[in-house]
Amino acid sequence: MNTYFKHRRPLQFNPHPFDIGIFFGVKPGYEDNHFLKKIYTLPHSDQANFYQYHLDYFLNENNHQEQDFFHHVWMLVDNRMRHYESQDPFSPKHPLHLSNISHLKAFKSFLVSIDRWNHHKSLEDLLAEKEKQVQALKEEVAGLSQRLAAALEFEPAEKIRIVKGKLPTVIDLFKQLQELVLADGTKVFNCQTQSPWYKMLARYFDHGENSISVETLRNYFPAKKNTKLIKGSSVAEDEKVFRIVHSRSV
Repeated sequence: MNTYFKHRRPLQFNPHPFDIGIFFGVKPGYEDNHFLKKIYTLPHSDQANFYQYHLDYFLNENNHQEQDFFHHVWMLVDNRMRHYESQDPFSPKHPLHLSNISHLKAFKSFLVSIDRWNHHKSLEDLLAEKEKQVQALKEEVAGLSQRLAAALEFEPAEKIRIVKGKLPTVIDLFKQLQELVLADGTKVFNCQTQSPWYKMLARYFDHGENSISVETLRNYFPAKKNTKLIKGSSVAEDEKVFRIVHSRSV
């Protein structure tokens, strides 16, 4: 039979303080009682280490999972609390029962804090929680659907095709657009970043028969305009075919 808790060896004079049992060991069938008795005298600050000590023993000695150990300890503590709470409150042992309940409650609170399997929740609580999660997911899906519909509204039926080999020429035009100034000195276009420019090219234009990589375009539009471009990402002079000028300056 598998044991859940590490026993004190019979006639052992210096056992580990977390070992369960008395000087003569543990009588078969009373293991749970000795485990609970240790909880009744254990400082609350030692509860986590006490639990871990016996969990390590259980996992080492048995071919089981932590959940098996947790479930056993949870049921043991919960059932013993119910037992004490059902006792006659006028019994001479009532003060002792209250003390034991207090220790068990503290230990149970610790178990709740590490419960990854929701043993402490009722079926009604779990169903309500799942329903709440489902509702939240439905609202998230509805929100995403609205955002998708708004995004698709501006999705072009077809892209503008740039003649093959003339992408650098178009990039140069986009760069010129950024620098256009009205007669009063006001810039025609204002944007704090470069990403709208190259993303617009990638989304609405094709180069020949192929789409244009955002990564490729990003190299032509560095965040800082004065940044030295990586090799191959600057527009050659012979590709700068057009020059945008103010009509009154022509």
